[in-house]
Amino acid sequence: MRMFLIVRPIWESAVFLLVLGLLSYATFLSLSKPPVILEQGLAHRIFYFHVPVAWVALYGPIVSCLCALFYLGYRKYELDMLSFVFSQLSLLFAIGVIFSGPIWAKSAWGVVWDETDARLQSFVVLFLTLISYFIFRSLLFASPKKKSFSAMLSIFSAVSSILTWGAIRWIDNPGNHPGSVLGKGGMQSEIAESFWFSVFSYHIFFLFLAYVAIKAQIILDHWLEKKENLL
Repeated sequence: MRMFLIVRPIWESAVFLLVLGLLSYATFLSLSKPPVILEQGLAHRIFYFHVPVAWVALYGPIVSCLCALFYLGYRKYELDMLSFVFSQLSLLFAIGVIFSGPIWAKSAWGVVWDETDARLQSFVVLFLTLISYFIFRSLLFASPKKKSFSAMLSIFSAVSSILTWGAIRWIDNPGNHPGSVLGKGGMQSEIAESFWFSVFSYHIFFLFLAYVAIKAQIILDHWLEKKENLL
């Protein structure tokens, strides 16, 4: 047991350093290797952060929804906890999208927000749904009702995520948002290399944060349970 306690922090530290290295190198690549798109200037380089983070922000609610659906079927604490953690991470990455998007938009479109863009509006709905999840969860104190209501909001978040993903595929989008990166086949090799490395790095970052968040939530729930038993 003592050996396990020693090895686990070493393993966690090694993974942390790996993730830090991946993100650092992804940032270095995006700032140095790809050519600058003249129409957008240096602000175009935020593309290598904005799009990977946006992808994770769209995947997170779907993972949370799957956990929520299993919770509704099996009523297990672990499933609600996982759904809660992935909703937390979805909101975190969605905030990254909300703040990085206007920087790119100002350079590319001349405005920080295009109210005619279908994907922007659908992402706002997703962002508000995620915020609502935590607001209503904090207002409900009865544990079974809180978990069931949270599961329903997770489903709504997933629907918003899917609609956001499909906004530039299914809707005749009058806005300025570019089409899907997938299937274009027109990225220069330097752009493609930096982009896909960033996608890989931020997905690994997402998984690492999920591990840390799950561990922290288990510790917090155990502490709260112990405190209740003492009272």
